[in-house]
Amino acid sequence: MKDLQVLRTKIDQLDEQLWEIIAKRADVVRQIGEWKCQHGEQIVQPERWQQVMQHCHDLAQRHGLSETLIREVMEAIHKESVKIES
Repeated sequence: MKDLQVLRTKIDQLDEQLWEIIAKRADVVRQIGEWKCQHGEQIVQPERWQQVMQHCHDLAQRHGLSETLIREVMEAIHKESVKIES
């Protein structure tokens, strides 16, 4: 059981790092939103979204993660990013 607790502690630490990275990403998204507002750019840019998804798909394959997982996570992040930029 002790080994399980050690592994769970590692998961907790990784989760904390994950959310820190997501928060940093959200900060950059805010900056992008400000730039787009100042320059009259559309919030949602389908070409850029396709680039992001392709990049994430490539990363998923490299790390042995399912395409479904990456798509669902990135769609949730994208939805929140659009809210932040608006």
